[in-house]
Amino acid sequence: MEVYEAVSHNRQLHVVGLSEIVSEFIDIFSSHADPLLALVPLRSMDEYTITHSLNVCLLNIAQATALGITGPLLHDIGLSAMLHDVGKLFLPEEVLNKPGKLEPEEWELLKQHPVKGAEYLVKTPGVPRMAVVSAYEHHMRFDLRGYPTVNSDWQQNICSQMTSISDIYDALRTKRPYREPLEVDEVLATISQLKGAQLHPLLVENFLRLMNKVHPEH
Repeated sequence: MEVYEAVSHNRQLHVVGLSEIVSEFIDIFSSHADPLLALVPLRSMDEYTITHSLNVCLLNIAQATALGITGPLLHDIGLSAMLHDVGKLFLPEEVLNKPGKLEPEEWELLKQHPVKGAEYLVKTPGVPRMAVVSAYEHHMRFDLRGYPTVNSDWQQNICSQMTSISDIYDALRTKRPYREPLEVDEVLATISQLKGAQLHPLLVENFLRLMNKVHPEH
């Protein structure tokens, strides 16, 4: 929370503290993966951006671990997830927490947060380049029809694509000012439907196997 407070007040981000959190997550996750994922999400409304980032971090670590990724790359994937939404801290709170539908100009403002996040992170010492890329790409969609707009030959980073899946799962499972949380089976069905268009098909299959293990009743 101290880190995010610093960012929201335009002070410099200190990555060391976040790196330690990610390292501890990886250590704990290696022996307690299923219970941790079953707890996602649990948070209070006023801490949404922070706890959402923590949950996306855990979900990214889970996805990457299931793919056999270890070591420094796994750490960078977790840290990138922790920082993926940092650009939202530069947007008006009334837009982020608006209970109703966003006006067109508010939506255009919200769509700026990937660029704002990447611009901030690229100037921050100690932030891996993967985190900059993931902040920029996490709403880009597998078919490149999301935002920011890029050329048709753009090659997305696999971390960004994992972050997109984690982001959608946690957002749909969370109570927001404009809707109630969805049940696990509804969320997994939605993610399955997005396979191949909005989300990377092979990464979706990996995620569904992972979550069906955690929630076998679904």
